[in-house]
Amino acid sequence: MKPDCITVYFPCHSLHDFPTWLEEAEADSLLSAWTGAWHPSLIAAVGAVPQWASADLPPHHSGITLGIVPAPWDDRFAAQADSVCTAGSCWVRGVAGRMAIVSAAAALVGVDDPSGDGPGTTALAADFYALGLATLLAELLARRMRSETGLEATGFADSAVAAARAAMAGDDGAARAGLLECFGCLEATRAKYYPVDIWLLDLVLLAESTLGGALDQELESTVPAALVATGRTIEQLASRNPAALARIRSRCAAGTLDPAGGRYDSKPLDECTPEQILRSFEQGRTAWSDHAGVAPVTYAQQAGGSSAILPQLLSGLGFTGMIWTLFDGTPLPNPAACRIRWEGAGGACIDGVARPPLDARRAQTILTLHEKIGEALDHDHTAVIQFAHHPGTASPWFDALRQIGTLSSVLGKFVTPADFFRRTAGAGTTVSFEPDAFPMSLPAASDSGAVAAAVAAAGEEATRLLAVREPLVAVLPRPATPLVAEATSGEFTAKRGLGRGLFGLFSAGRRASDELVLEHASLRVHVQRQTGGLLSVRRPEDRGNRLSQRLAVRTTRPAPRPGQPWEDPAERAEYSGMEADSTERVAAAAGRGEAIVSRGRLVGAQRHEAGTYTQRIELVDGLPLVLIDIDVRLASVPHGPLLEHHAACRFAWNEHEDCEVRRSLHTQSIPTERGWFTAPWFIELLGSEPSGVGDAAGGVTILTGGLPWHGRSSPHMLDSILPSSPAHSTCQVAVGVGLRRPWDAALCLLGAVPTALWQHSIGLTAVPSNVRMTAGPVRFAGERLVAARIGLLESAGRSGEVRVVWGADVARVRRCDALGQADAPGGDAEGVAIDGRTTVVSLGRYEWLHLDVEFCE
Repeated sequence: MKPDCITVYFPCHSLHDFPTWLEEAEADSLLSAWTGAWHPSLIAAVGAVPQWASADLPPHHSGITLGIVPAPWDDRFAAQADSVCTAGSCWVRGVAGRMAIVSAAAALVGVDDPSGDGPGTTALAADFYALGLATLLAELLARRMRSETGLEATGFADSAVAAARAAMAGDDGAARAGLLECFGCLEATRAKYYPVDIWLLDLVLLAESTLGGALDQELESTVPAALVATGRTIEQLASRNPAALARIRSRCAAGTLDPAGGRYDSKPLDECTPEQILRSFEQGRTAWSDHAGVAPVTYAQQAGGSSAILPQLLSGLGFTGMIWTLFDGTPLPNPAACRIRWEGAGGACIDGVARPPLDARRAQTILTLHEKIGEALDHDHTAVIQFAHHPGTASPWFDALRQIGTLSSVLGKFVTPADFFRRTAGAGTTVSFEPDAFPMSLPAASDSGAVAAAVAAAGEEATRLLAVREPLVAVLPRPATPLVAEATSGEFTAKRGLGRGLFGLFSAGRRASDELVLEHASLRVHVQRQTGGLLSVRRPEDRGNRLSQRLAVRTTRPAPRPGQPWEDPAERAEYSGMEADSTERVAAAAGRGEAIVSRGRLVGAQRHEAGTYTQRIELVDGLPLVLIDIDVRLASVPHGPLLEHHAACRFAWNEHEDCEVRRSLHTQSIPTERGWFTAPWFIELLGSEPSGVGDAAGGVTILTGGLPWHGRSSPHMLDSILPSSPAHSTCQVAVGVGLRRPWDAALCLLGAVPTALWQHSIGLTAVPSNVRMTAGPVRFAGERLVAARIGLLESAGRSGEVRVVWGADVARVRRCDALGQADAPGGDAEGVAIDGRTTVVSLGRYEWLHLDVEFCE
């Protein structure tokens, strides 16, 4: 006699304790056994849909059972099997793999081996597998939502059996109609316990290694998806697999594939200027448009970090949404919401999806899908689940989920991100994060040339920025005031031309100890003879030393063995000493000013020589600024993590001073409390003098010269990692006190501007001291500048009215986005006032505002 029921044995007592904790192999075995039982040949032969029972407590069944026991729990089932097995029942035990289970079960019920079925039956078998998976997940979701499906009252079982018999009879039309009835029953039951939309996003991550056959196979699917790729990757695809690119163009035109990207590359954002980020977006969108026929409107990035500057850039470039998550393991701030509206610097907003994507490669992802959907339904106004995978790496269970999505919305509806943002407009929870909240980019552990490469890249960018800004100099007034921040009320102010105050005491009859002192009207520095490092830096009005500096090599002891007390890497750090062999004063020559040059050794424990150094210290005429040229030659290239093994330029300030550390991010000054951070342009120490001044009037500025990584080794000490490769061992940094516009000073340092021209280059007195002017396209009539697109980048975190004074009368001005498109209603000058040669506009905190300005003849 043939069985009259199909039972699959689960390792649980009820669906309320369904095993969502299974390992990957166990999850695969359970899903293989369950979906294999839904093959149409088995359902047609038995005349019933599969049921489940506990492997620990198999039920007594009066009829004949076709039992399927997943291999990992065969031992648990064997303890109960003899007492409950009905005579004539047949069992599939110890069999792994879905097709092997189906073949074994088919042999037991006396039907032909389904592995030799034709194409039509095979396609229908996939639909039946999908039906089985949907049925299990729907039951689990109902219980997760504190309800039940009541599926047995819908005629579901009869429709499934009829569809299976039609499939085995070769009537594909009837079979598919029956399958749709079954999926309709599942949808109807879910509508009773949670009738809301569930959105599913399929994110396909494109990489250089996945541009071949795996991508071709992935593109055959018609399920809506998004292709996450940089512009550079799309260019590579165009040259290596034009057929796949043609398929991408076709699917994008049909609306079933959404390009998700935007940037041309994955360079870390925290090492970029705003202009670099904008150029990357322009290149990336051009690459997509040229090769795929459409530019992305959904921003997504696999690596390269994130930043609070993105919303204002994305909203100005035509993006309608973004994927919050990165795919290189970088943890981003938690918005505590799924569907978000991200408010970034300057108040601009962009819609986004912030729920972390699930791994589509794993069976465990599908086994626990009901839990993820339940969490989204419980906590989010808009329930959305994201899946991510590279082409060709999705598990068969995710393929089954996509198959379910083509037949039903019982578990959600697959849509492209652009379609999702369009359908859920206005549903996001507004979130906002400070610029310092986003993680810094980390150097490669074994890349000894990473620092030198970053310094070179920063220098190239500074040179480019100086070149594009040059045409604007002609229409800006010349600097007429010193570039030193004015002291606050009640402080002594040293002014040029009023004598040298304390400095007069140091210059009259220089003693031998004064050979290592450099001074002018704005600054005095003292170099320590024993080390060659900066012993003190101070202005005439300062009552004490503001900053000291020296060089060192940091090594870090190995981490404690298991069982020993844990020590932080900072506690295991060891620093070499700095010993000068010679420290001498050198006269001005070759365009350089008078300087103090020291040469010596970096000496570690047991007098081990870790390296040699040459350091040159020179004042910049007319500015409260001292240049430090550093050349460190290590005895051996450091091995291990760069943050733990490196040469460092160490700065220290008074341990009793309450100091706010601000770092450069996109050339803007932002407060930071991080232990390690990136600051390729400058670092500010504000409020670091006893008077407690908390602005540039009393601040110390370190121009980092492109050095990207810096760490606080103690509350009053800062380490800047120096280049350590043998081929690149030199760098230049600077220290200023009360320096106005540190971003412009950093630009001069990185762009190798002669120090004699620094005052003119930094002194854009027509622009407020908290604003950096950026340059876009310009238009000339002969040699006269008649129009320019400029950007006003608020760089100190102070919003308010901004007045820009020009050297020519302004005819017209209008707000625009980064591409020159009007962003004000009607495209006029709304929000911008013209007062002769002055333009007035309101600027938000860290906002980058663009203006098109035309000048009178």
